[in-house]
Amino acid sequence: YPTTNHYGATGDGLVMAYHVGANLLDLDTIQIHPTGDAYPEAIVGVLSTEKIRGLGAIPVNKNGDPFVFPLEPRDVESAALIRECKEGRGIVTPTGMPGVWLDTPMIEIIHGEGTIQTQLSGEVRKFKRFGIDITKYPILVYPTLHYQNGGVEINEKTETRVPGLFAAGEVTGGVHGKNRLMGNSLLDYNVFGRRAGIYAAKYVRKAKIGKLTLSHLEKYNRMLEEANIKPKKTAPIILPDYRGEMAISRALDIF
Repeated sequence: YPTTNHYGATGDGLVMAYHVGANLLDLDTIQIHPTGDAYPEAIVGVLSTEKIRGLGAIPVNKNGDPFVFPLEPRDVESAALIRECKEGRGIVTPTGMPGVWLDTPMIEIIHGEGTIQTQLSGEVRKFKRFGIDITKYPILVYPTLHYQNGGVEINEKTETRVPGLFAAGEVTGGVHGKNRLMGNSLLDYNVFGRRAGIYAAKYVRKAKIGKLTLSHLEKYNRMLEEANIKPKKTAPIILPDYRGEMAISRALDIF
């Protein structure tokens, strides 16, 4: 799947927390957002807000047929879009990306001319860069990896099982259960981010600083050797290439 996340979002926080002894919860519960952009290639995976469907845009297949209620929960909506493409009723872009139409012009039919410009100005600007007027033409969308519901286990004070290690936000698990509601990640960051700051500050006042060592790195290197894993890259890298195989395979050779 494409993703709404930047290429540097590689789960390093989960790995580091795990290696120092923190518990991890529900790592299989990754949320897929139903309407990531499928075209143009430059914005594949970028999120097209649910407000588009909230205003009346309907997902339709290559035959122009609606196939799912537009305001289903994210997992249900995503499954319907994926199934439509898998069963051959989707559209395939020149670079092989599948998708279905999201009928944005329907918004102005329902609410009147100018609604898209006033209510979805960011989406208008995003597609205008590529010569697409979403008031006149539908956009092509496909589900995109959006959010990690699972993560580091914390308590109400954002403490992990590791003394002195606090966590908040998407790196944590359990706050949203197994399927997050729209908008709740911002609530999560604000509530638990504030708590993490408060309780971490209280902890620091009483904490005793131990001897700094590199034993954790030595332990990690031993684990790699025992697993016969030979790292191909050395950190830090000034300009890392985070692109996955799918992104590289779809790259257009224009030079």
